[in-house]
Amino acid sequence: MRKRNKQFVIRLSDSEWNHLNELVKYSGQSRESYLRMCINGLVPRPAPSVELVEVIQVLRQIANSLSDMSKCVYAQNGIDESMYIHNFELLQNQINEIMILIREPTELRFPITQ
Repeated sequence: MRKRNKQFVIRLSDSEWNHLNELVKYSGQSRESYLRMCINGLVPRPAPSVELVEVIQVLRQIANSLSDMSKCVYAQNGIDESMYIHNFELLQNQINEIMILIREPTELRFPITQ
């Protein structure tokens, strides 16, 4: 773990404080982590909704079911098991990529114009 021995005090109005806390809450991160990402030029995206997490879980269950069915089919037909493992890994990798894209922070572009 890195040593973080520098600190600063920042004064915020009530509305700024509430806005920051709302952004932090939606991101699912700590306030410190959120601010560090902003300092590094990244804007954290909101955490995925409960529904999306449930959909991902269902996709993983489907992938596991397909894997089990593939094992049986390949075993009955005497086909090499490496083919089913390859397809299963591809499906799992695609699910993982979806989750990474959902959580990937947005890069801040400077200067910010309004």
